[in-house]
Amino acid sequence: MWRSLLVVGLLVASVAAAQDCVLDTKSIVPQFSSKVPKGAKLLSTKKDKRRVKQTLKLDAFEVTVDFGGCEKVQYSFAIKGGGLNTKTVGAEVVAVAKRVLPLLPMSKDAMAEPKVLLTALEEQSFTSLPATISCASAGTCRIELVPEPKKGAPAKKAPKPKDKKDEEPKAEEAEGPASLVLSYESAIN
Repeated sequence: MWRSLLVVGLLVASVAAAQDCVLDTKSIVPQFSSKVPKGAKLLSTKKDKRRVKQTLKLDAFEVTVDFGGCEKVQYSFAIKGGGLNTKTVGAEVVAVAKRVLPLLPMSKDAMAEPKVLLTALEEQSFTSLPATISCASAGTCRIELVPEPKKGAPAKKAPKPKDKKDEEPKAEEAEGPASLVLSYESAIN
């Protein structure tokens, strides 16, 4: 009996919390324009109640915009391709962002703003990734390189060495493909 009441209480609380979202679900619309420039292709659009995620092929890059939120507006642009890898340095990251973000065909109703991220990159500096920098009015921007999952067979666990002298020194992390993720988050007042 008490268990049933607890479950009902949690359901009512979660429904009430969902209705208390500041970001209206009507604002959660596709962010890329349906009319893409020549040579670009909209690969996918996935939408649920609180998020929309779209992927666009643009020249040598694949860009995914992820937009949504409730008490906060959150969006990110993930850029894959163009030689990005886990060893890409900050200056190269900024150059890729400055080359790709202005080309994105944003919808007139889009709330994800590449310009906000570009302005933050121009006004702020960082020495290592991931980096969190202030941007726009009371917003926070984050820049990071996220390694792409390795294709093929799942990774095997290395056998445990029998004693300390059998251990080999750890090799430096190998260079592999990565996505440049530029994200923005701001509380809704």
